[in-house]
Amino acid sequence: MNALDITEDERAALYFIPQSEGGKIIPEELQQRLQDKGYATAPREDGRRWLTELGDKVRRGRL
Repeated sequence: MNALDITEDERAALYFIPQSEGGKIIPEELQQRLQDKGYATAPREDGRRWLTELGDKVRRGRL
């Protein structure tokens, strides 16, 4: 199995996407890196990013 291209900070941020009111703030730069790597979507209509299928698998420890 190939190693994933994800840092510990990026992996930890997956638990807080999509961001919710009163939740942990994930810096835009970190969200953009997750999007660039395919773990998060581009901002949607509500302005929040969501996890992609790949991002969700990584978050749940399935990859």
